[in-house]
Amino acid sequence: IRDYIHVVDLARAHVLALETLEKSEKYLPKSINLGTGVGYSVLEVISTFEKTTQKKVAYKIGPKREGDVPAIYANAALAKAILNWECLYNLEEMLQSA
Repeated sequence: IRDYIHVVDLARAHVLALETLEKSEKYLPKSINLGTGVGYSVLEVISTFEKTTQKKVAYKIGPKREGDVPAIYANAALAKAILNWECLYNLEEMLQSA
């Protein structure tokens, strides 16, 4: 399970961070998590892609990679509080632009 964001959302966050750094006199954290706060499995992403684009994806299920955590997704509350940022694109919209 992973948290995916659209590249445009990522770019917007970087622009907002730079603007905030230029304007702010106060301490800002060195890192801010970005994400939707929602995780999707690879099979959910494949299924959504196929439904959204009407294209089939060839895939093979293999063994779990050593060291992979079962689920990881962001808490973007700090991005909202400091940058007034949140994701604009949901999974279907992300995959439509692929």
